[in-house]
Amino acid sequence: MARINWSNVLIKILSLLLALALWVYVSNEQNPVREKILTVSLERTGPAQNFVITGDLPESVKVRVQGTRSQLTNLSAADLKAVINIPERETGDLSLPVQVSAPAGLRVVQVTPDEVRVSVDRMTEKSVAVAVSLRGAPAQGFTALAPVCQPGAVTARGPSRVINEISQATAVVDIQAATKDVEQNVPVSVGNLDVTLIPSAVRVTVPVVSALASKTVPVLPQVTGSPAAGYALRRSYAEPESVQIFGAAEVLGAISNIRTEPVDVQGVDGSLSRETGLVVPHGVANVYPAKVKVQVEIEKVEAPPQQQPGSRETS
Repeated sequence: MARINWSNVLIKILSLLLALALWVYVSNEQNPVREKILTVSLERTGPAQNFVITGDLPESVKVRVQGTRSQLTNLSAADLKAVINIPERETGDLSLPVQVSAPAGLRVVQVTPDEVRVSVDRMTEKSVAVAVSLRGAPAQGFTALAPVCQPGAVTARGPSRVINEISQATAVVDIQAATKDVEQNVPVSVGNLDVTLIPSAVRVTVPVVSALASKTVPVLPQVTGSPAAGYALRRSYAEPESVQIFGAAEVLGAISNIRTEPVDVQGVDGSLSRETGLVVPHGVANVYPAKVKVQVEIEKVEAPPQQQPGSRETS
C-alpha cells in the first residue's frame, strides 16, 4: 500500500490558497468593490378602483447599492425598481416597506426612506340634503322668505370615513340689498376637498317680499266635475296643506283660508295629482308658495248584489 506524502499535499494546498488570495488581491486592485447612491422613482401596486390612498407618499427614494467598479460604472436609476405594495381589501393606516430590486450581483445596502405610511380607505357615496345659507340682507322694507333649492339633495362621494361624518351640503346665496326674488345657480360644498358632489351646483330661489304682515292659512282644494260612471270622489287635499300670505294686518285678519284654482275631474276613473295656482284674495300682496299640488282620490263604487230570478226575501 502506497504511503501518502503529506509534505506534497500540504505544499499543493498552500499553493492553491496563495493563488486564491493573489486572485482576490488582483481583482480588488483592478475592479474594487464600491458603493453608489441613486434616486429611484417610487412606484406602488395594489387596489385602484373604489379605494382612495392618501399619506406622505414621496415621489422617489434614495438607494445605496454596492458592487464592483465595472458593475457600477454604467448603473442608472432606471436599472433599479422601488415599490410599495398596498394589500388588497385592507384599509386603515398602514406602514409599508419600500422594496427595491437591483440587477444580479449588486447588493442594496440602504433605502431612504425604507418605509412609507399611507392611509387606505374604501370609496363610498350617499345622498345628503342641501342647506341654503343666506349672505347679507334684503333692502330696507323687504324681507326674505324660506329659500327653495332644486335639487334638494346631492350625492356625496369620497372616503368612507369622511362620508360617514357628512350630514349635509351647503349652498350660499347672496341677497344683499335685494328688492325682488333672487334666483342663482350656486356651488355646493361640504368643506372637504376629498369629497365629490353630484351635481356640483344647485338652483336656489329666495323669495323677497315687502315687509308686510304675514299669516299662515289652510289651503282648500276646489274640485269640479263628476268622475266617470261607477266611480266616486273619496277625498281631496293640498300639498302643502297651508301657505303664507302677506299684506296689511287688517286685510289678513279677515282671511281664514285660501282656495285653489279649480281642478276638473269630469269623467276621470282614477286618482290624480295636479299642480295648480291659488285664488289670491283681494288685498293680499303675496302668497308663498304660489302654487300647490292637489291630490284627488277617486275610487270605484261597489255595485249592490243583484237578486237571483225567482228568489224572495223572507221576513
